[in-house]
Amino acid sequence: MRHGGAFHYEAGPADARFHELIQQFELYHVSLAHPVTGEVQRLSPEGERILSSRQGITSELTERGRVAFLLWLEPSTCLFCSMVRLKDDVWAERYGLDGIGTGGAELVVNCLVDLFKQRAAKTVGLAIVVDEFAELYPDFHWDDFVVGDTHSPPEWPMLLGFSKSFAKLNEIPNHLYVLETADNYVLFSRIAASVS
Repeated sequence: MRHGGAFHYEAGPADARFHELIQQFELYHVSLAHPVTGEVQRLSPEGERILSSRQGITSELTERGRVAFLLWLEPSTCLFCSMVRLKDDVWAERYGLDGIGTGGAELVVNCLVDLFKQRAAKTVGLAIVVDEFAELYPDFHWDDFVVGDTHSPPEWPMLLGFSKSFAKLNEIPNHLYVLETADNYVLFSRIAASVS
């Protein structure tokens, strides 16, 4: 798997969604606090690390409508995360999968898929995208596909999931994917290329 990025879309309130994601990651032994120092770090708009707290991050979300922070897989491996309000009460979470290794990326993806399924069951989960090509197409943004007018990406990614009410479900090329359908969502996992 290439690394790329993962994107999660949901309805607010943002503080509730933030606490859900922290609880979900803790089930996978990924923490908001550094495993050794206990420090919680958010990032400035310029990318500088700022000591913070869980409450400090939720305050940034409610006051500014965006925040970037770090999650820790182990003492020397962190995951870049951000949450941003896209419109009204629709929020996007973004995760950088580079620099955490294939095992770390797979762990994060599994965690996010489980979180998407839980949120979809509560009708607050709108979409999940795991795009191993994200860095190859810097002018394409999944936000434009999920909540905007864009109808297809430059390349279809390895994993997509949408609530059943998603307006563009019929635009996804089903022949590329294995589908998992539940009451409130459809998950598309790309069919692996066969080796002859």
